[in-house]
Amino acid sequence: MTAYSNKLSLNHEPKGIPYGGIGEVRVDGGANYGFKNLKGNPGLIDSVPELQRDPSLRRVIERVNEAGTDLFSIGCVSSDVHDDHGYRLSGYVEFSLNSISGIQDASNYFRLFFHFDRLLYENHFPESACFDWELQPAQFHEANSGGFTCTIFINTSYFDTREKTENCWANSLNTVGQFLGSVPKQSHDPIYR
Repeated sequence: MTAYSNKLSLNHEPKGIPYGGIGEVRVDGGANYGFKNLKGNPGLIDSVPELQRDPSLRRVIERVNEAGTDLFSIGCVSSDVHDDHGYRLSGYVEFSLNSISGIQDASNYFRLFFHFDRLLYENHFPESACFDWELQPAQFHEANSGGFTCTIFINTSYFDTREKTENCWANSLNTVGQFLGSVPKQSHDPIYR
């Protein structure tokens, strides 16, 4: 029996990339600051408010957008939960293949999900966390192409202390970041350079 879960699902609601936002508050209490092309502009990472308060999330986004990966980030968020059950952390990392031809076939993301699942299983990933992968159709306006994005929602279990929760979160995001940062650049038709 594993302490973690790793699942894949489909969201059928289309979206547009890039998307705008100036900090308007969403129903969930978070804010939308809009898409930023961090692949081609790594200096913009300091302008992403969500990354200023969460160093673990920041490391994932830095790794996704490294020049040597075949990915780019679309969005991210994290939030603390503290209630009668204890402490937990919740958030997501949304990314895309950085390939016009690659985004068009949703099965390309399944390959990533599968290899991440193998990584967790073979390394006996010890953390009590849920990784929920979600594929979503998108129109990539700057590439003039339809395709898919992928979001990994990460939720820790409840813990009795904030320190245990933060350790679980850091270890979970470190695993996600190392994995996504290892996706090699293979495409010859990048969306962003």
